[in-house]
Amino acid sequence: MTDSMAHPGRPVTVLRDGRLRAAGLRWGDVVAYDWGFEQQGQHYVQRSFVLLDDGMQINQPVLFPPEQQGWWYCDLVAVVEDSELIRVDDLWIDVIVGPPDHPYRLLDLDEYAKALADGQLSPAQAADGLIRSQRFLDRRLNRRHDVERSWPDFPPAEVKAVLSVDLPREWTLLEG
Repeated sequence: MTDSMAHPGRPVTVLRDGRLRAAGLRWGDVVAYDWGFEQQGQHYVQRSFVLLDDGMQINQPVLFPPEQQGWWYCDLVAVVEDSELIRVDDLWIDVIVGPPDHPYRLLDLDEYAKALADGQLSPAQAADGLIRSQRFLDRRLNRRHDVERSWPDFPPAEVKAVLSVDLPREWTLLEG
């Protein structure tokens, strides 16, 4: 049993994009939470992980097509911690990560640039986001001289340790 599994995690509340409030658990620099939605009359539950150290939120989308089930969607996020409240806001840059024999896909740099040009991001915020994105790619996905087809640290070991942990199933969609 890993250290992460040895204790149940510390309860936190995640406020995602100002539109979702969800109960979650925190283990060190990882926050995990479940949330749900309905689409075409079917109810889905999605598990998300916030990598506080990376400033990224990752999940395996339940709506990915069957050939991409198990792939990961990663969002650059702004994270603000206020005691047990973790505010997470999407910052446009996304990465889709499949199996190690597929290249990852970096998405929405154009949306990030538009947000900067429109004043939704300050130059300092934009620079910080680009630095964090590059650090995430280098730390978790980029294979420098490795001949082995594997991601250096993806999904992160801290996430693997809590993938199947029971989480609170408490969330509320907020008006907005």
